[in-house]
Amino acid sequence: RSLKLQYSNVDVRRATPELVLGIRCLARELGKLPSLKELNLGSSRLSGNLRQVLCELQAPLESLELAFCSLLPADFAFL
Repeated sequence: RSLKLQYSNVDVRRATPELVLGIRCLARELGKLPSLKELNLGSSRLSGNLRQVLCELQAPLESLELAFCSLLPADFAFL
């Protein structure tokens, strides 16, 4: 029901094919958690990629924590 991925040292400003594949893999794995209600992505460097990370979720989250995340306008539009 609750998952905390507090820190990611991935720099999405330099999108490599491996990084894009990793984000798709993360999204796919999150999609396999149908009971996920709370997600903490605090201090992650996913700027501009929230849609790609959260697109596979099976149901809306009750809580999404993005403390210390640098969000871009595309992230706010998605949210």
